[in-house]
Amino acid sequence: MSKMANGSHQDVYKKEVKMPKLKTKSYLKKRASMTATGKIRVARNAHKKLLRHKSKRANNAGSKPQYLNENMVGQAKILAPYGLK
Repeated sequence: MSKMANGSHQDVYKKEVKMPKLKTKSYLKKRASMTATGKIRVARNAHKKLLRHKSKRANNAGSKPQYLNENMVGQAKILAPYGLK
């Protein structure tokens, strides 16, 4: 084996190593979506069952979107490394 121009044999054996793909956590995928501005939208709690027993104000508030606060956005981006739909 002959020496390379820079005097090293290591370049001959060097292979490109691909990092493994990261998986998105499925529980976050099912419960959250990302807006065009990068906010993470989640469903409001207590808005699926027993809606007739709740006040009109509570039902109307439950239909509006809720976004993760800034403290949780970093954690959500770790759990969904390639973004959400």
